[in-house]
Amino acid sequence: MGAILPYIATIVAALGLLTMLAGRQRPARLGGGLLGLAGLTWLWILAGSLPGGVEDVAAEVFVLIFSLIAVAAAVQMIVQQRPVYSALFFVLVVLSVCGLLVMLEAFFVAFALVIVYAGAILITYMFVLMLAQQASNAEHEGEIPSYDRVPRDPVSAVVVAAIFMGVVVAATFSGLSDLPPAAGVQARLDADVALLGSLPRQVRRELEAAEFEGALPESLKDAIQVRDGTILFEDADGVSIPLTPPGNTSHVSWSLVASFPASLELAGVILLMAMFGAVVLARREIKHAEAELAIATGADHDEYGDSGEGAP
Repeated sequence: MGAILPYIATIVAALGLLTMLAGRQRPARLGGGLLGLAGLTWLWILAGSLPGGVEDVAAEVFVLIFSLIAVAAAVQMIVQQRPVYSALFFVLVVLSVCGLLVMLEAFFVAFALVIVYAGAILITYMFVLMLAQQASNAEHEGEIPSYDRVPRDPVSAVVVAAIFMGVVVAATFSGLSDLPPAAGVQARLDADVALLGSLPRQVRRELEAAEFEGALPESLKDAIQVRDGTILFEDADGVSIPLTPPGNTSHVSWSLVASFPASLELAGVILLMAMFGAVVLARREIKHAEAELAIATGADHDEYGDSGEGAP
């Protein structure tokens, strides 16, 4: 029975989200929010009973705060009736997730998340928001088309979200024992030495900063050694200079460039095509607006072309 409880809590949270999306009245949306909060709280209590955990209490508190902000902002992002507010809550979700990644020491992923999502993707969203019709005040909200203010198919959206959350719950509650053990100190030092051996310019800059006047050997792998937990550069004369171990960002960057160059370039092409698509959609909307203006003013729109140049 204990293994089924996380999935029951997931269903409760999904029902609360569905009520918030499909509800038209404020009491229904408030009740759905409370039901979803109850399901998430239940999941949090069940997760607290798992073995292990974070030894640093301060880090655990920050993880909890960022998690609560991310979940609350994600719910507000999809239930807001004004798209501008949804975009702002989306930024809050991205920043909260970046906080979680920083707590996990995944600095490169956090930085890339801010650049890609809070930067490029948000700009694409803003193009879409410019195409969406918005009311000037609350009294004219009924004039907005239903597809711009009401979820079209909330049931399918919640089902997909529940399946995704169920996969996360299964990985959390039943997959912890299958995870490989964390890399030890020696394994991390070996990885740092191997990376420094592939970065001769970085090693040269550190040696120049330490006023090393000798010549670098042809193979840095033989000159970089580990002694008492410290990475050292040792030349043929026995001079030892400590080197700064590369951080998480350096390891991820080298892996992307050396092992996954095609995937990195493909991601850039996809983002570029998304930007072009947003520009085309915005330009098409401008053309339609010019045509409507020409009709309203009695001008012959075809006579001046799509751009409207030469119109009186």
